[in-house]
Amino acid sequence: MRIDMKEFKEYLLVYGADMSQWPEEIREAAQTELEHSTELQTIVEDSMQFEKVLQNRNYEEPDRDLSERIITASLRQEHIAQRDPRTFLSFIFQELALPKPALKAVSVLIVSVLMIGFAIGYTNPLEDVTNAQEQTNLEEFLYYEGEIL
Repeated sequence: MRIDMKEFKEYLLVYGADMSQWPEEIREAAQTELEHSTELQTIVEDSMQFEKVLQNRNYEEPDRDLSERIITASLRQEHIAQRDPRTFLSFIFQELALPKPALKAVSVLIVSVLMIGFAIGYTNPLEDVTNAQEQTNLEEFLYYEGEIL
C-alpha cells in the first residue's frame, strides 16, 4: 500500500502526529513515506509542535460578572436608541463613519457621476425623440393600411 502526500496530510489531521495512534493498515506505508520525504518530516514536526502548544495551553475562567457586563452594556445601548431618534441616528453615523480620505473619494465620485449625468442629458435632449415620434405617428395616420387619407 502506498500513501500520497494528500492522504498523508489528511491522516495527520485526523489521527495526529503520533503515528502509534494511526490504524495499523496504514501505519507502515505512512512510515515509509515519512522516511523518504523531507517535506513530510517537516510537516510532522510542525504538527507535533502545534499539538504540544495545544496540550500546554492555559485555560482562564471568565470573570463571574462577564455576563452581567455584557447584558448591562447592551441594555445601555438599547436605552440610548429608545430615548431619542437624533441620538440613535448620530450613533449610527458614528459607527459608519468613513476616514477623511475615503470620504473625499466618495464625494468626488458622486460629483463626477452627477456631472456625467448632466452632460449626457444635455447632449441628447428629449425634444429630438418626441419630434421623431410625432412624425412617425403622423406617417402612420396618413398611410393607414396602405391607403393615403
